[in-house]
Amino acid sequence: MPVPTTEEIAERFKKLYVPAVADILDKKGLWHQLLPKEIMPLDDDMKVAGPAFTAKGHPTAGLDIGIGPRILEEFTPGCVAVWDTSGDQDVGHWGELMSNSAMSKGCVGAVIDGGIRDTGYIRKLGFNVFSKFRNAADAVGRWTIVAMNVPVKIGNVLVHPGDYIFGDLDGVVVIPKDIVMEVLVEAEAVVAAESEIRVAVANGAPLADLYNKFKLLDRPSGADKG
Repeated sequence: MPVPTTEEIAERFKKLYVPAVADILDKKGLWHQLLPKEIMPLDDDMKVAGPAFTAKGHPTAGLDIGIGPRILEEFTPGCVAVWDTSGDQDVGHWGELMSNSAMSKGCVGAVIDGGIRDTGYIRKLGFNVFSKFRNAADAVGRWTIVAMNVPVKIGNVLVHPGDYIFGDLDGVVVIPKDIVMEVLVEAEAVVAAESEIRVAVANGAPLADLYNKFKLLDRPSGADKG
């Protein structure tokens, strides 16, 4: 059987929704794979799916721009930029020019544990950006990227380069890279089952019976949470 391409995998994920994928990870005992709830899409209809290209930055008082410009040249087609800002809240960590450059390299979206700026221009580009807030302040002289393609921690989630990022209106979930296809196939089955459940509920079927029939509560107990 042919191995799906990065684009084919992304298209399959984008037919799903984050809660279904998060439920599958719960069943596998991976309870802490959702990024902080404040990280949301710029627009409600935005979805992003692809392997993580990670970067870490921190506040600075100098004018050294660090590796920021170079990192944009390292993006690979289909990747999702994932920015660990070290908790900084004083700048826009991502903007129009970065979006434009990222798109030219085939990057399909960005997940920023911080702020964005140039919001109107990003919207015009149609680039998928998830962030915590907006801030018009330029990062130069205030914040800089110091490392790329390294493990980063966002909230309680450790994100390794290549882990799979999937985001929609409900937030962003991180799938360990070694189980991406396994999770995708199982999530597709859950979404199909939930479609059947919606029809059954609309026709008056008891929800408790449907949960048992489709084994939607078949997951580790709270005591097993890692």
